[in-house]
Amino acid sequence: MTARPSATIQRPLVAFDVDGTLTWTDSFMLFLRFVSGRWGFVANMIRLLPVFGAYLLRIRDRDATKNLLMTVFLKGKSHPRYLQYCADFARIAYPIIVRPDAIARLNSHQGVQDEVVLVSASLEDYLLVWARSIGVEHVLATQVEVRNGLLTGQMAGPNCRCAQKVSRLRQHFGEQRLIAAYGDSRGDVELLAASENPGMRVFEEAPANRRGLWWSLYFGDLLERRQSGAL
Repeated sequence: MTARPSATIQRPLVAFDVDGTLTWTDSFMLFLRFVSGRWGFVANMIRLLPVFGAYLLRIRDRDATKNLLMTVFLKGKSHPRYLQYCADFARIAYPIIVRPDAIARLNSHQGVQDEVVLVSASLEDYLLVWARSIGVEHVLATQVEVRNGLLTGQMAGPNCRCAQKVSRLRQHFGEQRLIAAYGDSRGDVELLAASENPGMRVFEEAPANRRGLWWSLYFGDLLERRQSGAL
């Protein structure tokens, strides 16, 4: 699922951010909820309240906060078990949280043979699974560190946001023409600036009962019922 050398790519590139752009809610936090279960998620979030407060007060930076989240939720998990979580999450969660208008635009780019790439601060391993299901070959995203078959709870390399998105894109595709990019936040500004046709917050479709569905995902048992096949 890694990008081919730029010399072999002839098609124009189109880059999509994921969270907030292709989806109406954050998939990273939802993955942590999926891995930990409802009550484990609640307990960990209560434990982390001082950390979130420090982040909001700008005492702790975004990357340090993300690493701590990953430590609390993922450290010590076996790599094979983690990859199974990723596969299950991609299959169960993304059909619930995607924006139909964003997927329609992605499909339209695929229809004219543009080279689509997902560029995201979310975790690469579940994005790879989902990308494959929607016909996207390339994913550039945040990676997890693994030692001796176990997750360390840290990112492997930089968080894939802001200037890092452009850096990763150029690393994999060279100076291939980026004809369009889509994003929704400060973390996408550099990526959009590097494209010929930037699209900031152009997708809006979300479920009419978005708030209720969000609550069911995080604090109800919707994910568990989907996983068990009850829905």
